[in-house]
Amino acid sequence: MSSTKRAGESNENGSKAKKTKKEIDLELQCINTIRAFSADMPEAAKSGHPGAPMGMAPFAHVLFAETMRVSPTKPKWMNRDRFVLSNGHACALQYTMLHLMGYPQVTKEECARFRQLDSCTPGHPESFVTDGIEVCTGPLGQGISNAVGMAIGEAHMAANFNKPGLEIFNHYTYVFCGDGCLQEGVSGEACSLAGHLGLGKLIVLYDDNNITIDGHTDLSFTEDVAMRYESYGWQVITVGEISEEGAVEDLRTAIAAAQKETSKPTMIKVKTIIGWGSTKANTHSVHGAPLGTEDLAATKTKYGLNPGEHFQVSDEVKAVYDARIAENEGFVTEWEGLFAKYKEAYPTEAAELERRFSYQLPEGTLAKLPTFEIGKDKDLATRKFGQMALNSVAADLPELIGGSADLTPSNLTNLSCEGGGDFQKDTPAGRYLRFGVREHGMAAICNGLFAYGGLRPFCATFFNFAGYALGAIRLSALSKFGVIYIMTHDSIGLGEDGPTHQPVEMCESIRSMPNINLMRPADCNETSACYGIALEQNETPSVICLSRQTLPGLAGSSVEKAQKGGYILSDSSAQPQLILVASGSEVGCCVEAAAKLNADGIATRVVSMPCMDLFLEQPLEYQKSVFVSGVPCLSVEASAVHGWHRFSHAQIGMTRFGASAPAKDLFAKFGFTTENVVKRGVELVEFYKGGAVPDLMNRPVFDNVVAGAH
Repeated sequence: MSSTKRAGESNENGSKAKKTKKEIDLELQCINTIRAFSADMPEAAKSGHPGAPMGMAPFAHVLFAETMRVSPTKPKWMNRDRFVLSNGHACALQYTMLHLMGYPQVTKEECARFRQLDSCTPGHPESFVTDGIEVCTGPLGQGISNAVGMAIGEAHMAANFNKPGLEIFNHYTYVFCGDGCLQEGVSGEACSLAGHLGLGKLIVLYDDNNITIDGHTDLSFTEDVAMRYESYGWQVITVGEISEEGAVEDLRTAIAAAQKETSKPTMIKVKTIIGWGSTKANTHSVHGAPLGTEDLAATKTKYGLNPGEHFQVSDEVKAVYDARIAENEGFVTEWEGLFAKYKEAYPTEAAELERRFSYQLPEGTLAKLPTFEIGKDKDLATRKFGQMALNSVAADLPELIGGSADLTPSNLTNLSCEGGGDFQKDTPAGRYLRFGVREHGMAAICNGLFAYGGLRPFCATFFNFAGYALGAIRLSALSKFGVIYIMTHDSIGLGEDGPTHQPVEMCESIRSMPNINLMRPADCNETSACYGIALEQNETPSVICLSRQTLPGLAGSSVEKAQKGGYILSDSSAQPQLILVASGSEVGCCVEAAAKLNADGIATRVVSMPCMDLFLEQPLEYQKSVFVSGVPCLSVEASAVHGWHRFSHAQIGMTRFGASAPAKDLFAKFGFTTENVVKRGVELVEFYKGGAVPDLMNRPVFDNVVAGAH
């Protein structure tokens, strides 16, 4: 695309230009400026992590000033190099680089407000706050795993959209990580898959400083990281200590070698000294606390900087970065010219790209989700209806990419449409990912796929194993990434596999998390509604919980009603005396119980609630029309009871772990039968007879968050 050479590339005669003494001195000045600027932030905040930024400053200089192609004016440019600071506690380093690279948000004033309320320099990187931040990092191991997803994204988009002479996707994904990231299991899961997939444009720079919070890594981490990553199928390049002047040349050479290796990802293992230049260097004391006024001043003196000046950037250093900014803007302009030619030659593909990167659904797509005629269409498990729903729109939504954690025959998430084959090293155009038994890595990779842009990732496992993936699911919600989680075998109804596999607490766990929709459909129509909701909500992840066992189609269900989160499924002819509310497989049981209660003279309403959060977003008037004042309510769900207290006066739910038995026997043992629901419904009505029934909808709801920047 460009005649401009990447960092470390040779001149035309095959040799590398040797730097002059003046150039080396300026380079060291840039590196020391990064160190001091980064250390100033924790000092101003009186909290933070100066040590890693001081050690990794040479990484940052070579990568940002010479190597990466990014744009502060167009931070979402499709073909930008992606950068992930996986050791997110070192975020002062990333903010320093964003400032030097001209990102308008990240001013000196904002850097001085490091870790303060409503600043754009929070205590760990937040993608929804600061331009130039791709993903939220800080929970160690997540960022490097997200980067695997981004590298998959680049390979997939290049395979599907690049044309001869028009390579509109041609970039790298770079990662900084530390010892902690490589100790977390999620990184091993993701990086193992990256090696299998041969993601040659993924380059990780490992800050091998041998320090964690407890002390030196010889306390707990003595494995040979290089051998482990080589066994994953990575190229590993080792670079000696780069703290001293001139030593960054080896780093340049390593990056160039990594760029040339296109068949496998690369780890560049670099020896650094945490807190370089400080009296606390090479100790855990410099990891998570400011240097202190005296030590910081002395360190700046050692760097050749003014000890009394904060956030200092000399004109010479600024000129280095201004030159790189101008060069990068030239790359953007060049790419825009290329894309204009692409648009002219391939208008359909260009329009598709623009649609996908703006998260717009093609008109009429959701209308293709199946609807069912109750009593005519066959009853099936909701996981089978989920398979129908996913494949009904997959052809229209080529951005749908995902897979299962080695449970495809059970989750039923395989794509049957054209182009829905496997994504493998030799078939990167494919859309189905074989994640293997790697639930946490799977979810973290999907976060990276969403962050990449133009893709809507989904992933699947048994609902109980969402517990393995919970750290990454939480980051989906925090980051506003609309990842679709398909969780089958959603209750004790999975049967004989027993309590190790029965997710009695997972509904409560997910529901308690902000900005995530847990949806548990009761039948075919509700399942289609859940998929439609998930596809429409770009900034809210969805967890769709589906049954292993067959569920009956329910008279009165519809896609439109279910989209409200909760609705009246069936009602008595008279004013109700009892309300039964349930989700998923227990709704059918409530319908049968209501028929008996109505026949016995207790007017009973059945409310299906596939999604609590969506119901609570409805107008209060609608909520009160569903749960009418003065009528006792009984909730029924084969899950923990907490959360149902907002709607129900009594609960039938799981208050212990399940057991190993056929589903029918388990439902009988734990009270999810028509007979028990009838019995408890009668008891609830009797309990409130002659007394006041608390109106659970009649209470104030306070918003206690003070308005701010975010």
